[in-house]
Amino acid sequence: MCRAGRLCHRTHGPAEGLLELEGRHDFQAVTADDARVWIRQFSDRNEAPLAFWVGVLEHEFTTKRGYELVKKGDVNASLGLGTWFECAANVRGDRIGYLAAVWASGSDITVVEFVARAEVFATRVDDVRAALTTVRM
Repeated sequence: MCRAGRLCHRTHGPAEGLLELEGRHDFQAVTADDARVWIRQFSDRNEAPLAFWVGVLEHEFTTKRGYELVKKGDVNASLGLGTWFECAANVRGDRIGYLAAVWASGSDITVVEFVARAEVFATRVDDVRAALTTVRM
């Protein structure tokens, strides 16, 4: 799904199986089996460190949304060193997998999110995690 970095680079089209949604400021794509990917970038004038943003995202998912933390790791991309984590939860009767990755460099914050029903998530998450090394905005 995401091997060549085409998913994660604005100058190329999305990887095979992904449909880029138009009219979005940030990158958003969807697969035929309803897996979703978002890449967002925003500025933080306070230049909070990566650990702060990882903490914010983990808190959002585990404390506020009720996801359980499944795995966590680091990723090195052209954006520098980032952190990813995977979570899972039951949402409206479906088991959902969620991967989030974040990079913080000065005032630039980049977040990648991948979400899908558990069976779809399991078939795609390794490719998405591998593609994180290609993220650049």
